Amino acid sequence: MKLYVYDHCPFCVKARTIFGLKDTAFDLVILLNDDEATPKRMIGKKMAPILEHDGRYIAESMDIVAHVDGLSGDRVLTGASNPALTDWNSEVTGPLYSLAIPRWANAGFEEFSTPAARAYFTRNKEAMLGSFKDHWRPAPTISRR
Repeated sequence: MKLYVYDHCPFCVKARTIFGLKDTAFDLVILLNDDEATPKRMIGKKMAPILEHDGRYIAESMDIVAHVDGLSGDRVLTGASNPALTDWNSEVTGPLYSLAIPRWANAGFEEFSTPAARAYFTRNKEAMLGSFKDHWRPAPTISRR
């Protein structure tokens, strides 16, 4: 099994976690952020995580989690979803990403190991959020929310 991820990606962290919980071996592949060809070849669009297993690809983090959880032994994720946690997650995602994304762009993640990969991330995320410079100043205000 191969799991294709970005280190900065929360959905990728979620997909990686099940391997530890299940003590399941896998090959980890960090994609360069500007590598559009690899994920498009596998799933038709640029996104991560992607699990490659038995000649097929699974692209959604929770689908990956469910797949790996069901491969062997007892399932470890058997409890009901908590709607309060889902609501809280929806509430904090915007402010959290406003804080995190500009900082991820400056971090030493492997997916940004080339200038082109870091520039690709910065260009695309600034198109969504606006200039990263504008997101450094309000950090104390946002973090109090």
